Amino acid sequence: MRHRIHLALFAVIAPLACGGDDPAAPPPADASIDAPPMDVPADVPITGPARFSVEHYDYDLDLESRRATARLRVRLSTGGDCLALPFRPEAAEEVTLDGAPARDVAVAGGRLAACDPTGHGWAAGSTVTLSVSATLPTGTLRSTQVGFSTRRDLAGGTFTYLLSWVAQCDRFGPCDNDPGVFATYHFDVSHPSGTQVLCPGTITATATRTSCDFAFAGGPTYSTFGVMAGQRWVARSLGRAGKVALTLHDLPGSGVAEALDPSRVRGMLGFMSERFGPYPYGDALRLVVAPTTWAGFEHPGNIALAQTLASGNAEHTTFHEIAHQWAGDQSTIASVRDFVWKEAMAEYLAFVYESTRITEARGLLTARVWKDSSRSLRHHPVPTGDVAINDFYGSAYGPGPMVLFRQLEVRYSRDAVMGALQDLLGRPRALSLADVRQALERRTGADLEAYVRGWLVGEGAPTWPTARVERNTAADGAVTVTVNPHGSGRGMMFVVRVEGAAGERQDIPVDLGIDGSRPPTVTARPGFVVTRVTIDPDAQALVYEEPAPGSALAEPPPSTPWLAP
Repeated sequence: MRHRIHLALFAVIAPLACGGDDPAAPPPADASIDAPPMDVPADVPITGPARFSVEHYDYDLDLESRRATARLRVRLSTGGDCLALPFRPEAAEEVTLDGAPARDVAVAGGRLAACDPTGHGWAAGSTVTLSVSATLPTGTLRSTQVGFSTRRDLAGGTFTYLLSWVAQCDRFGPCDNDPGVFATYHFDVSHPSGTQVLCPGTITATATRTSCDFAFAGGPTYSTFGVMAGQRWVARSLGRAGKVALTLHDLPGSGVAEALDPSRVRGMLGFMSERFGPYPYGDALRLVVAPTTWAGFEHPGNIALAQTLASGNAEHTTFHEIAHQWAGDQSTIASVRDFVWKEAMAEYLAFVYESTRITEARGLLTARVWKDSSRSLRHHPVPTGDVAINDFYGSAYGPGPMVLFRQLEVRYSRDAVMGALQDLLGRPRALSLADVRQALERRTGADLEAYVRGWLVGEGAPTWPTARVERNTAADGAVTVTVNPHGSGRGMMFVVRVEGAAGERQDIPVDLGIDGSRPPTVTARPGFVVTRVTIDPDAQALVYEEPAPGSALAEPPPSTPWLAP
């Protein structure tokens, strides 16, 4: 996903139980004792809350009535006679277990509970099919498009979007909303004639019904629940990258097709495949232009792109979302607070592609936007306290790639950072921020625990390091740089560029060490009278010029032309 902000760029399934258990909590270490002993007669009922994982979702949706039926195949890890799952529609209808009406159905507190109608229960290892019907509400998550919504697109058509997100799939029926969860899926969508439906998986369609079968390994609920429907798309081939056919579903008048270089789009797909293994989702990747709130969203095999991207940076957004097919979809986040690595990794991989396959200047433009967009944030990228994800997620896009990857490649090398990413990606798994840190530690040989904590974790708005530069007018042009890291553990390395009136130039290195323990003051004598000073010209660190006494840290520029509005 690429967050659209005005000044920025732009597994293991957690089991659930009846009652008040945390839906993201792991089973207790002795969970197996809930299973009946081997010598218990087969006709003895197994009662109580069962723990289970969801293996498959079969989802029927009627676009006009908003009527949905979800059938979940679950596998029990401990026996019991009741199941419970997150569920946010107002009412559950036609609730069945293995085809029979369920007993003791209850919807309360954002959860659905249902019990075995036979009263016998199920043993550990059993599979059970839970079926629930509901009418989807039209409300969306505050400040986002998450939920079920309908909008008019720029070509005059109707765009309908079923959009999940982190911990949001239960808006559409019973769903394990842990972001570290994988499953397989089948979508059947009924729609008016003349409407095209795009959803993850292999698509088959008639005039009024579209099916999408998603049997790939590595489909997290936060992104695979993504159904898009419209009437005005014009399909344009972007060619093939190896065995993968790329298609742009554009809207007339969007200008997105003209803003994309197909060879560069194919090149990004090839860049990712070369380093992290084959494209995870078959032989098709669809780019879909629509009236979306976010600049892009990484549904597996279906990338949503905002219809306004031609006035921003359509290419960078597309590179970012292609990276997410591996970094975010095939490998997903383990928890809500791990959100930062997913967006940071997609940004960094797009940056490396731009720097090495397009031009170094193009990559540096991306890094400078990360830095500019980090200046005024409401939250740390990993906030402490009770902060909802739709309040803090926008704080990941600038400081995330700067801290986790850019600052480390400047110190240790790009090869070390890319090696860590190759250790992490390429197979279905849920990754925590700690997993990412440990992979970087193995490749760099550094202890990064204090570094990551000092830069990314905290309460409220972050205060970033500042630097003060003092110079004299003597012939040797003595320059003194003093850094205030505004926090412990904030190691950094960058340069201060000084220039003279006759075109002289020198870069003064500043290095506080990875843990911020080195002296914060550096003095240099460039040998000429310094007339111009630039702090960190190549966006190597989150450090800014210290404001004059009585003034605030300078705000970022009012606009960046190549960004989405």
